[in-house]
Amino acid sequence: MNSWKKLLTSIASVILLATLLIVFSNNNVNAKAKEYQNPKKYYQISSKQIKPVGKVGYTVKVGYEGIKTVKIMRRLGINMGPIGTGHYEYNYATKNAVMNFQKKHHLKITGDVDVNTWVKLGFPRWQFYSIDKYVAPLGAKITQGKQAHVNAAIKQAYKYLGKPYIYGASSSPNYGNDCSGLVVQALYAGGINPKPVSAIQHAHPGNEWNSRKLWATNKFKFVPFGQRKRGDLIFYYEPGTKTIWHVALYLGNDRIIESWPPRVQVSSIYARSTHTGYVARPWDEK
Repeated sequence: MNSWKKLLTSIASVILLATLLIVFSNNNVNAKAKEYQNPKKYYQISSKQIKPVGKVGYTVKVGYEGIKTVKIMRRLGINMGPIGTGHYEYNYATKNAVMNFQKKHHLKITGDVDVNTWVKLGFPRWQFYSIDKYVAPLGAKITQGKQAHVNAAIKQAYKYLGKPYIYGASSSPNYGNDCSGLVVQALYAGGINPKPVSAIQHAHPGNEWNSRKLWATNKFKFVPFGQRKRGDLIFYYEPGTKTIWHVALYLGNDRIIESWPPRVQVSSIYARSTHTGYVARPWDEK
């Protein structure tokens, strides 16, 4: 009799364990099913803070743009016009000025600004790195769905409202940025890492037209202009060549938020051009 009881108890334990495993497995599947994600052919939505792509603390050289270049040139008295409209690019006049400065302060004479020259120019060491490494924090959880991610992107873009337009810039809301620099940080906040375009490499030579690179990735869902929705990217092109030259984030009701000289602003979708035929959707329908 005791043997039968032991056998029945063992069978009951096995059944209970199997039931628990099935329930646990189903719960995992259900939890996974609630995650919001784009189809695999598009940029995937990150559940973790996105990491900077590129070298944090890059040396500034001829051809570089961005926030560091603006600071260096203005500190050395090289004025290319008001911030927001002036095109600040590290040129040979800047290189010569840096070489003279390095010679005067007993630094290695390269004409390039590394962290040592940066500090000697009077800037804080931490700033040399913090300008590069800023990536907007995630503004939505992966379980919250499309609308939360769109809202996070737009909220991040609004943090830059009124900040100056700066060629080659894409950093924290403490500074300005250019059109694609604004969009990149908005994408980061919405959980998308638009590689190969990145905030760090934004200032490097060869990245002057990152709006074109964003379009060329083919990692967004392309939709007709007439089907545009809040959170879409609006790409502007030249009428003859249809070459991309500007990008903005769509707010709905024919309004965009964009970085356009002299500042980040909310504008009509038609303010720049009637040539707005290209629309990319970073966050697909769910």
